[in-house]
Amino acid sequence: MTIGRPLLALAVVLTAAAPAPAQEWSGSNGFQVVVTDDAGQPLPGVTVMVFLAEPDRSGGPPPLLTDASGMAEVSGLSAGEWQVELRREGFMIVSSYLKLEDGKRPQVGFTSRQRTGPFWAPMNVGYSSLGVDTAAVSAGSARAMTRAQRRAERRAEQRARRLRSENVARVVEPPPEPPEAPAAQPVAVAEQPVVDPPVEKRPAAAAPEPAREPEAAAEPEVVRLLPNRTLLRAGACPECGPGEWSVASNWPAEPRTAETVACAPDLVERMERVAKIVEDSLPVRFRVYAGSLVEPTGNDVLRLLPDEVRTEVQELLGPILDPERSCQVLGIFLPHGARFIGFQYEVADLESRGSCLPEQPCEIGEAAWRGNPVIHSHQHGTFVYGVFENLSPERRREANFKAYFRPPRGWLPPR
Repeated sequence: MTIGRPLLALAVVLTAAAPAPAQEWSGSNGFQVVVTDDAGQPLPGVTVMVFLAEPDRSGGPPPLLTDASGMAEVSGLSAGEWQVELRREGFMIVSSYLKLEDGKRPQVGFTSRQRTGPFWAPMNVGYSSLGVDTAAVSAGSARAMTRAQRRAERRAEQRARRLRSENVARVVEPPPEPPEAPAAQPVAVAEQPVVDPPVEKRPAAAAPEPAREPEAAAEPEVVRLLPNRTLLRAGACPECGPGEWSVASNWPAEPRTAETVACAPDLVERMERVAKIVEDSLPVRFRVYAGSLVEPTGNDVLRLLPDEVRTEVQELLGPILDPERSCQVLGIFLPHGARFIGFQYEVADLESRGSCLPEQPCEIGEAAWRGNPVIHSHQHGTFVYGVFENLSPERRREANFKAYFRPPRGWLPPR
């Protein structure tokens, strides 16, 4: 016994002196971030939070604050996918996804803004490698101010033009007129003396095409006759910037009881399959659509799918969009060529309404959204969905998921 004690004491000392194991998120990578307001002025005191965004690893460094020049440096990170969240009171929350690789500059996957309550002021964010001199283009410099002033003037001009314009009802889908275009060309060609008029008039005389026009226009007409009341553009959408649009999806969630089962265990797998089917099957003429995946009124993506795949999608969605559940999935499709730029989570009941932050209790209590929206970008458009849970044992709630996007040039909604 007396011999064992010194050995035991030595073992304790050696164990205490051994270095602590490295955290799974630590490494030799990093980045610096510069944050400015909409006028190009630096934003000090912005909280910068960094998290690993990988399924098999977690963690991250403690939060940082931007300095007087609106800059913060984050170092000691491992290679991999990272989520950066920026917050300051009075401004929208900014979330970015970065990919860090040894010896390479940070790669920004996408950045989105979350509107919460009355906070609509935007933060502009830039990322670069550690040690890069940002003095030449720092926030608040004459060059940055000139760009900001030009941008502000351009936005004011766009807003004034938008208020003057009343022609909002143009149709994006090919109207019935294009088939008549070939008929106009033969008339012009017929004026040339080298062309035999009878030969040129045959295509124009083959005017059964107008008879086929109503048949070709009948399918797109379904979209034009079902406008989306939740689709708003800047002006009608007060928090939207120039050129931005918003579209919302609403869905009820029952109280959390023993009968209302929580989120389906295979929710993610089912939504991935749904996204794949819709992306592959949505007809080309409907890729201007912006609206809900599923809506109680039926004005949604499901009605636009071919019959042979609609049933399969409905079967996949059945267990996760059951109106009797307390967990609901809200999905939104954005048109082809659109750029997703932000979102807002809300929840309401008969007594109150409030905004929500991901993975935090909503303002009205006993409700929460699971993390940030999941985004599927593909060649035919963008699919975004969020997961809501009603945690109240007594109150029925309505979840509201709003997405903000910038459409491609020339896009206007179906009517």
